[in-house]
Amino acid sequence: MKTRPLLFSLYGIMLAVFCLGCSGDEITVSDEQEILFEVNYVNYAWGFQNNGFLIDKKGLVRTFDKPKDWKFADSGPLSAAEMDERLSKTTLVNYTVPAGELAQSIDKLKRVSDARFSEPSSRGADMGASAYYIYRYDPGQKIYTAVLLQSVGDNDVFNLDPDAKALSEWLVKVAQEIR
Repeated sequence: MKTRPLLFSLYGIMLAVFCLGCSGDEITVSDEQEILFEVNYVNYAWGFQNNGFLIDKKGLVRTFDKPKDWKFADSGPLSAAEMDERLSKTTLVNYTVPAGELAQSIDKLKRVSDARFSEPSSRGADMGASAYYIYRYDPGQKIYTAVLLQSVGDNDVFNLDPDAKALSEWLVKVAQEIR
């Protein structure tokens, strides 16, 4: 009985099904993607405030403080040219995210879902808000799409994905490092 060809055929089919199932919706970080993370504080009470930082794919941290004509992450997708314009309004600081830490954060970034968020919770007034984002980049369309990790301040909103929570906590630590 010639079962060997049948077993190889079954093995090949199972391998193909397994590979198709694994390739699903995994997010990748394109080599073209420059910016990975953003923290942005905005307050309109007692005078306009807008400051924060961006982290690029090399772990370099770039700060901004009231940049003119700033395109906000939550205003919709940003073209690569718009992101480059934003970068031109930043200042490179003397802090680089360690390579291992950056790699772990990129792994989490790839898994973050934007499917479930907490209900907004009012916490105060005139506090402003600090928003924490990751960026997804579409190399075909050359656009960046921000995914909210959390927004804390006047109203709190949290992405309920565990990786979003971990990245938010990490970005808070990065903010403390660059102060």
